[in-house]
Amino acid sequence: METVQEVIRNWLLEQQDWLQEAADRLLKQGNLLASDLQVICSLLKTPEGRSVTKHRVFDSLVAANDHDTELRLHQISGVSGIENLSPNVPLNFGEGNLTILYGHNGSGKSSYTRILKIISGKPSATPLKANVFNATPLAKHCQVSFSMNGELSTIDWLVNGAPIENLRAIDIFDSEVAIGYLTEESAASYIPPLVKLFESLATVCDQIKDLLQKEQNQLTRKLPNLPPNFLRTGPGKQYQSLHAHISDDALKLLLTWSEEHQSRLESIKERLKSADPKALAKRKRDTKARIEKIIQDLKLGLSAYKTANIEDIRARRTIANEKRKIADEAAKVGSAQLDGVGSVTWHAMWEAARTYSKTAYPTGAFPQTDDGAKCVLCQQNLSADAQTRLQEFEKFVQGELESAAKKAEGLYQDALNRLPKAPSQEEIETLCIAADLTSDRWNKYLQEFWATASLAKKHLIDHEKQGLATEVADATDAIAMLEKYGQQLQGEAEQCEKDAQEFDREKAEEQLLALEAKRWIAHQEAAVTSEIARLREVETYDSWKGLVNPGRISRKAGDVAEQFVTKAYEMRFNDELKKMGASHIRVQLIKSRTSRGISLHRLCLKGATNNKALPHEVLSEGERRIISLAAFLADVVNKPQSSTFVFDDPISSLDHEYEWHVAKRLAELAKERQVIVFTHRLSLFGAMEDVAKKMGDEWKKQHFQQMCIEAYFGAAGHPAEQATWNAKTKKADNILLGRLNAAKKAESAEMYRQLAQGICSDFRKLLERTVEDDLLNEVVKRHRRSVTTDGRLTKLPKIQQEDCQLIDRLMTKYSCFEHSQSQEAPILIPEEAELRSDIEELKTWRAEFSKR
Repeated sequence: METVQEVIRNWLLEQQDWLQEAADRLLKQGNLLASDLQVICSLLKTPEGRSVTKHRVFDSLVAANDHDTELRLHQISGVSGIENLSPNVPLNFGEGNLTILYGHNGSGKSSYTRILKIISGKPSATPLKANVFNATPLAKHCQVSFSMNGELSTIDWLVNGAPIENLRAIDIFDSEVAIGYLTEESAASYIPPLVKLFESLATVCDQIKDLLQKEQNQLTRKLPNLPPNFLRTGPGKQYQSLHAHISDDALKLLLTWSEEHQSRLESIKERLKSADPKALAKRKRDTKARIEKIIQDLKLGLSAYKTANIEDIRARRTIANEKRKIADEAAKVGSAQLDGVGSVTWHAMWEAARTYSKTAYPTGAFPQTDDGAKCVLCQQNLSADAQTRLQEFEKFVQGELESAAKKAEGLYQDALNRLPKAPSQEEIETLCIAADLTSDRWNKYLQEFWATASLAKKHLIDHEKQGLATEVADATDAIAMLEKYGQQLQGEAEQCEKDAQEFDREKAEEQLLALEAKRWIAHQEAAVTSEIARLREVETYDSWKGLVNPGRISRKAGDVAEQFVTKAYEMRFNDELKKMGASHIRVQLIKSRTSRGISLHRLCLKGATNNKALPHEVLSEGERRIISLAAFLADVVNKPQSSTFVFDDPISSLDHEYEWHVAKRLAELAKERQVIVFTHRLSLFGAMEDVAKKMGDEWKKQHFQQMCIEAYFGAAGHPAEQATWNAKTKKADNILLGRLNAAKKAESAEMYRQLAQGICSDFRKLLERTVEDDLLNEVVKRHRRSVTTDGRLTKLPKIQQEDCQLIDRLMTKYSCFEHSQSQEAPILIPEEAELRSDIEELKTWRAEFSKR
């Protein structure tokens, strides 16, 4: 079976690195400083910090343990201004491990318990009040003396001040604690440090989450408020519902305000203003026609002046030149007397001569070289040589190479002739206005395009002698935009024609408002972009905060606690029930849930058909008391520290059988630590004495102490004279007489009254003990569970009527000092002589009775 260290280590190595770092620091340091939290928070934000790592060994898991300490309460003294407590001497808890303090109701027992609860920081502690029947005291405090591992300390504690840290380990059981175990969920008081690591991790998660939240709170929204009239538009709704997951395309679409949008806006405005939709439709179509003209010209220009066509013209020019050169070489006629035959100028002259020859010799062939014919150029008679030259010239012109050269030159010229003419600047401006392209951008673009085209044409016509022609910019996008605009105009024209038949003004106004909203949003581009970035950062913080949710820590804490805390807790509870004779009660302790790394437990009925039935609703008062006491002990006895247990009336509502079991259990606890018991039941007072005897005379002498707390004159919490309470009756007579001698010397009547009040109260107790110890020879004692007959019954017959009358008379006389009396019958303190006489009378009787 895995140890708790192995279970926790294996789990930690499955967690993200930031959580491992937190655990490692907790194990090494115990607590995390603000700087530690900042480091862990920064680590969480990194991909590395959010990855699962395996490099840590968590050596500190082995070292984590508890420190065994011994805590003892010694006394409470100097009580002032706390409820009705006004003790004249300190309440000393003695040096032994088992102290039982008896007192009637109202004697101040619970007030001492309430002091101990608040100074030890118990959640169920209630604020202490001053005595409401007296003037408010100037000082409200007490001194508490205690020792830690033998080192004595005394602290002056101010009423309702901060708890004393060293006393937090005290465990206190009273009625309020009992109710808490019966009716509420509770965490185990002691959790092994390694298991408690989960609670610390859950706390760290909360602290990291707080840090992240503070940082996230700095990411404030700075988006301008949408104008109210845009709230119900489509773009307005998008603006109001911006979120981190909006795509870049969707965001771009929301923020884009194009010329098309502006045109649509103006078109709707125009429709709303127009009194003649049909005329407006005509204007739209006319505008569309001009747009189409611009598109057509751009397409021609783009086709003519793009690189491919320019290169084609250059190729034609190259071919024409090459063929002309070849033809010229072939044109060198032998009879020619001048150079340049075959040149362009020569060809032009020859073709002109041919044309003129048709006029001079309409029926003759060209050239006319018959006898008597004249030269059509110089109009002189042709010699035989001249006739031969003209015939050779015509033969050259009509030759194959010359024809090829002419054809190539013709193709080149055709290509040049097809180059479109660029419109002038004025024509372009007029076109833009007519096409409703009012943006300077369009005018500038068209001017630049056709300027480039015009220059290219000039260079091409000049055969690029003055410079090379360059292509125009690609107009594909511009043409597409213009075509889209043309389609828009077409749609607007059609809409206007529909408007002429039936105009939906409300719809048009909605469209206008939507476009105006879109334009407004587009103007907030920087703010919107910033807001999207903020939202994405907020979402990142939300994801980080999700990682520090302590849910998975609580679940694992529940698993570990179930294995290493809850089962042991349940076993201790069942064991406590058994030790206190209550194992037959059908009740069980179960884990109810895990919250923030802490396992919570509660008591429930075992085997009940009604799952909603609760123990405090079904069980008897005594059963409720015994199971709450068992739950308390199961909760606290496993603590490694040896600290004080305080019980205030632990046997309330218990019968004698349960009472005896509780007494034995308290004595068993006192073997290892200090146990202080407050009770108003003499039966428990005696039962504790009996169980102390069973633990051995030496142990009883060293550890067992019985005390009494009294209340008189409206003040409570007075520790009774212990010698009178515990001494043999014969010795007690002399103690009381000695105290009376001291009271006789009091400085005032009031001082005597206070001292005599205590003597009368103790005298009443001595009378009760006289009945038990002397008259009945200790056969029966009120606070003792057993009846002792061994060797004692033989002395009972010596009791006489006069003995009973004496004891009865004195008991009646002094009963007012031990029991509540009517306010109409005030207590009268006997004078010193009368009180001395009564004590001496009892002393004399005791001496005479013992000799019978």
